[in-house]
Amino acid sequence: MILIILAGIGVGSGFVLVLRGLFPAPLTLQAALDNLSGIRSDLSLDRFGEAASEGAGSARRFAARALEVNVARVPRLADIVIPDLAITGMPPETFAIKVVGYAIAMALMVPLLAVAAATAGIQVGIEVPLLGVLVLGVGGAAMPFIDLHTAAERRRRHFLHSLATYASLVSMAMAGSMGWSSALEAASSVSTTDWAMDEIAQALLWSQAYHRPPWEGLDRLAERFSLPDLSDLARSMAQAGEGARIRDTLETKASSLRLTETTALEHDAQAVTQKMLLPGVLLMAGYGVLIFYPALASFTGSHL
Repeated sequence: MILIILAGIGVGSGFVLVLRGLFPAPLTLQAALDNLSGIRSDLSLDRFGEAASEGAGSARRFAARALEVNVARVPRLADIVIPDLAITGMPPETFAIKVVGYAIAMALMVPLLAVAAATAGIQVGIEVPLLGVLVLGVGGAAMPFIDLHTAAERRRRHFLHSLATYASLVSMAMAGSMGWSSALEAASSVSTTDWAMDEIAQALLWSQAYHRPPWEGLDRLAERFSLPDLSDLARSMAQAGEGARIRDTLETKASSLRLTETTALEHDAQAVTQKMLLPGVLLMAGYGVLIFYPALASFTGSHL
């Protein structure tokens, strides 16, 4: 019993120390000013801090490399995780540490429950804790993947909304006698607070830097974020090839994206409506039981 408690305390303390090493405390203002001015107040402490930072960086790189190797073994999982990390902007090492942390935290619940059961006098075999550690560990490791994909899908829906607006802006700019290349750049610089517009602007800037057509930059962005609609738009622009045809393509794609968004919103509304039906049905069932129970009780009691 004592050994189990000590083992749990040791594992928990080690997990806390690992997290503190991987996520070091930020520098104070004085320390940052000393680093900028070249002043070293305590050489031994500075060396210790540098060694700790290097160790944390090595641990992060190792975690990122382990995640990359293990995810790459499952191609279908890699096709989901890598674009999700790109569109959410989460560093791979941070996500890897999150996966390991969730798995360890969930697995540590089993020894704690075993200690609580032993304290209450409930004897459990060794098989049940081992199975619990395995199941909860796998479940904890899967939770960050689910959260990541949910956040990525939200950002993809926002990107498609911004893409529909962008396509409409480009079409209107071209209708005002602006060239299609200038219209693409002008529309991407309309909003300075929308991250989707910033990504489109960066894709166009990449095309200019490497002297490539704008749709190649958009197709590269679509592949990076796993956006089939943006890839279809880039492919349609490449096939159009002329200003008037590009404008027609953009108008058609903007209408299609708006229709898709409207359909998705209607689907979400219907899902919410269906969820609201269940409490109403349960309420009516409970009301029916409350009304008919006295009559049913008196009827069954009179025939006993």
